[in-house]
Amino acid sequence: MSKDIVTPLHLSAVYQFDSLKEGMEVFSIAGVGYAYNRMGNKNVTLFEQMMTALEYGEPFAVKDEFLEKYENRAWATNSGLTALMLLVFGLTHGKEGKKRRIVTSPCIYGGSYHQLQLLAEGHGIQAVFVKNPHDFASWREAINEDTAFVFLETPANPNADIFDIQAIARIAHSAGTVLVVDGTLGVTLQYPLALGADAVLHSATKALNRQSTGLGGIIVGSRDFIVRHEAVLNDYLVSLGAIMYPQSAWFILNNRFTLERDMAFFSGNALRVATFLARHGKVKKVNHPVLHGDEMYSLHGTQMPRGIGGVFSFEMNSYDEAKRFVESVTKSENVYLAPHLGDVRYLMIHPASTTHAKLTEVQMREVNITPELVRFSVGLGDPAPVLEDLSAALKNL
Repeated sequence: MSKDIVTPLHLSAVYQFDSLKEGMEVFSIAGVGYAYNRMGNKNVTLFEQMMTALEYGEPFAVKDEFLEKYENRAWATNSGLTALMLLVFGLTHGKEGKKRRIVTSPCIYGGSYHQLQLLAEGHGIQAVFVKNPHDFASWREAINEDTAFVFLETPANPNADIFDIQAIARIAHSAGTVLVVDGTLGVTLQYPLALGADAVLHSATKALNRQSTGLGGIIVGSRDFIVRHEAVLNDYLVSLGAIMYPQSAWFILNNRFTLERDMAFFSGNALRVATFLARHGKVKKVNHPVLHGDEMYSLHGTQMPRGIGGVFSFEMNSYDEAKRFVESVTKSENVYLAPHLGDVRYLMIHPASTTHAKLTEVQMREVNITPELVRFSVGLGDPAPVLEDLSAALKNL
């Protein structure tokens, strides 16, 4: 019998049962069958299986019928921020004990930073931002017996900072809590679960999609994490209506076959563009781990030896120069002015006035987001025309 080679799209909001017994099983046993899209969808389940395979280091770019045999240790949500919110609600829920403290790196996506502050203000949750994520003593000082989970983003948006997953996981575990890693920028280039993290989170809107065609988020848990937290996270996923849309899962599933190759291309293109900017006299500073020559360089070699992805940042000599440069470059044929990353296109943005605008000036300074900082998410195309655009814009400053 002939089969689709393209993953079919399942749009039905509801499913019929063959018997009342089947209906009872679907409503009482998680992961058994389908009833209503808020509870589960075939495309979403397959995406969760794909991400479980990926994060456990197993083949994920295989035929659907082979992917369907994989275990599902994941929760797919309708955005990356929803994935973080699901973890906050689930891991601070009364069933999980009385822990209401979240210890986090301050070097995270601006939306994540604001969400944690918002939940802390309105829901009785304590969000503690460590002083220096590179300093292990800062983590030990902040984590205590009330900590529900530790949150780390690496590589971090927008400066591509790399933090030591293995060391911070050990600190979290010694204090009796879990480590959650946002690995959005480094998908396929690092394996946080293998390094000791208890769960890994991604904004699936970014490099997993690569085409800007759908929003999504994903959480993949370790085996122990699933045993401890699956029930409460399942409850919140369904009750909040937080599940990923079928279309978003479908786009990623049909785009999975080139993901590893594309991440390698992103890494190579980013290094080439960053090197060009680092050598230019009108650029004050470039933030890229391979060019740092410090602890992040050595950590990149052990934690992410195959590359750090396609996102880095750089500083001009003033806000005025940064503004003029960004607006000049993004009027070219090759670079878009857009608050996004991990796309096949070349995207540039000014974080202080957009993606991290809800942070105070003090908070921005603490995480090295200056008025003159520019974030660049490189695309998959040949960077040569982009380098010409950058050169022309720099010449005109």
